Amino acid sequence: MTIEQWQRYAAIWSLPQAERDRELEDCVEPEVSYADPNVAVSGLRAFSDYMAGFQRGFPGNAFRVQVDASGAVVGPGLSFAETGEDGRFRRIRGFFGQVDELLR
Repeated sequence: MTIEQWQRYAAIWSLPQAERDRELEDCVEPEVSYADPNVAVSGLRAFSDYMAGFQRGFPGNAFRVQVDASGAVVGPGLSFAETGEDGRFRRIRGFFGQVDELLR
């Protein structure tokens, strides 16, 4: 797994649906599972729909770390992923909060 793969994945969270769906097909397995403290979803459609909800809930924000339009971090956290044999993400887990607190 490379930093470029993570950056591509993070950028998907901010894309319009048609682009998001195309990018997801390239970056994650069809039966991808994603979980964070708010949700557990599986499959491309459910994951894309959850990303759309993020966009509605945080308009103007981007999922880099989660920054506002000025670049200030508004939602720190960590993400972990497992890849399949073809290198696409298979399982993704996200955690929100200050990183030092999450690692305790």
